[in-house]
Amino acid sequence: MDLGTIILMLAVGSFLFGLLLVVFKYKKSNPQEVPFWIMAKFLQAAGSLILYHRTGSYDALTMVANALLLSGCAYETWTIRVLCGKTVKRRLHVSVTMALVVACLATLYIAAPFRAALICFLQSVFYILPGVFLFYRSEFRTFLRKLLGICYFVTGSAFLLCTFACLIFNEDVAGLREIPLFAIIPTISFCQFLISGYIMLMLAKERSDMQIMEIQKALEKTETKFQRIVETAIEGILIFDKQFRITFANNNMATILGYTIEEMIGRSYISFFPVSHLDVYYQQEALRKKGAGSVYECCLLRKDGKIHWFLISAKPIFDEQGNFDGSFAMLTDINERKEMELLLEESNRRLTELSNQDSLTGIANRRCFDATLEREYSRLKRSHSKLSIILIDIDYFKDYNDFYGHVMGDECLRLIGRALSRCINRSVDLAARYGGEEFACILPDTDINTAVKIAENIRQQIHDLKIEHKKSLVSKYVTASFGVTTVEYSPETALEEIVATADRLLYKAKVSGRNRIEFAEFSDLMKKSFPQF
Repeated sequence: MDLGTIILMLAVGSFLFGLLLVVFKYKKSNPQEVPFWIMAKFLQAAGSLILYHRTGSYDALTMVANALLLSGCAYETWTIRVLCGKTVKRRLHVSVTMALVVACLATLYIAAPFRAALICFLQSVFYILPGVFLFYRSEFRTFLRKLLGICYFVTGSAFLLCTFACLIFNEDVAGLREIPLFAIIPTISFCQFLISGYIMLMLAKERSDMQIMEIQKALEKTETKFQRIVETAIEGILIFDKQFRITFANNNMATILGYTIEEMIGRSYISFFPVSHLDVYYQQEALRKKGAGSVYECCLLRKDGKIHWFLISAKPIFDEQGNFDGSFAMLTDINERKEMELLLEESNRRLTELSNQDSLTGIANRRCFDATLEREYSRLKRSHSKLSIILIDIDYFKDYNDFYGHVMGDECLRLIGRALSRCINRSVDLAARYGGEEFACILPDTDINTAVKIAENIRQQIHDLKIEHKKSLVSKYVTASFGVTTVEYSPETALEEIVATADRLLYKAKVSGRNRIEFAEFSDLMKKSFPQF
């Protein structure tokens, strides 16, 4: 087999081998790549193909072919180094490639024997170096590595022998082909290509398998570490499947809720929510299915039926296709803090109630009356509705106090306060002690006729109490007089005017005989002169 045919076979073989390596690199199921190897094969293929067409002369194109071929050999050397578990710095292989280009440029200006000797010497270096790496720098000296190292040593030795022969016989490579010993060098190179290619593939697979084993060991180690961290974490940890059933719970989570881990696995998350907090569950479920995480406060039911408060940080989990596959939650115990907050809220609520409540009668006080009147009157601007006010004064109450004493007077006020509460049924209405023996009612969205009916009901309720009053000039029982007015919003009308109008109507009821109701629309009174009683 002549030299040209062998060079062509090397070119074709290197190109096909490079394509095979590309397929391995981009294989979807199990991609595998060894650095520098693909580039090495394509450089060798290009260099060999050019040499096949330029076997009869040496010119710039031949120089380029030698540069490509030697660079391919250098890259294959780096491949062997990587397979041996070492690294190759970028600066090293770039510097070597540039040095090879310079050496090949120099061959254009030196004699043929020296040119051939230089090329053969450089090739011998890049065949012997892999053998050195395989024997002395390898972490594992398997049989395949030893066999591959021997192949590189044999090929490198053949090229080194060719180097000396060029210098001794003063011939280039073409002239040495007449000597039987050197005629077998191309055949040795081709055999080395076949053997080394197969063995390197096996070594690459071995390297890939070792990397997978290392990754698996690292994953197992990480999983064990993660398991230990999760199990000993102060926070509770829960993992759910896509149906929000618990697939994992750490010991701390189970202990807080009073369960064992086995009892919690498989239970639906919703079963831990009290009925009053189901809206929180459904909101969080919707967020997780949309792929959104959140941090929220919620109470969960313990095994004994008591609630326990947590600060919950939850994240969705996705499968490889990006679909929702479950969720992960970390729960911080905030039960003591939440109980303190709830107690504080309740205390503040009670304080607010007390600050707005009349201590004697238990209904709203003057302060609450003023604030409510201001709020409801402002609301009329938006609602365009009506607001009614009732002022109530106990008839001859000073005389009652003087005759029956203050203890009985206080009890009388308490009974009347309860009567007002019974007559004010809507949550938006307000009954208040206005001061002394005076009471007042605020009736939002109420016209004058309805307000008068409510006032009449209150008057009748007070009469039905049948509280004895021997000093009254209108009845033997305690009675009351009423002033009722209804107002619509007007920027010219002040709150003081509204109360003053109701007070004038009350005064009219008192001077007209007491135990009666006087009423009028606020707007009607403004249209005419209101008599002064």
